[in-house]
Amino acid sequence: MQKSFDVGQKLFFDVLIICLVSFIYFKIVPMNKITLFIGILICVFYFGVNFYTGYKYNLTTTEALFVGIMGCGLGIFLSFFAVYTNFILQTPVRAIWITIPYLAPTTPIIELFIKDISILYVFQLMFINILLVIFGSFSRKIMNKLAP
Repeated sequence: MQKSFDVGQKLFFDVLIICLVSFIYFKIVPMNKITLFIGILICVFYFGVNFYTGYKYNLTTTEALFVGIMGCGLGIFLSFFAVYTNFILQTPVRAIWITIPYLAPTTPIIELFIKDISILYVFQLMFINILLVIFGSFSRKIMNKLAP
């Protein structure tokens, strides 16, 4: 349990740093093709960190689930406020605005494919990140079995 807590804490701070850097980057730099290309690299790095964390540490499925949930801590924290703002205060635009720091690494996906984002996108992103950690740990186990 201590191992999964330490790995989850490391993943949380890695994701936090990536989210803050990409949030500042996309707020300062105007959106054009070069910015979008760099944003795609940030997005791939963001998802890659989640996958690599599951791959690097030899985690069981339960540990990988726990680490993935801890890695999504920023999204969980911001989603509480967003859900309150969306359903109690009835202001869905502010709910999305609250979660923008967590959504910042996926700005190219939002710009290219999603025209109207809702609060569900935050939960979908958290689900994807948790699955990436689990798939990373599964791929590590598969690679260990294939190695002679």
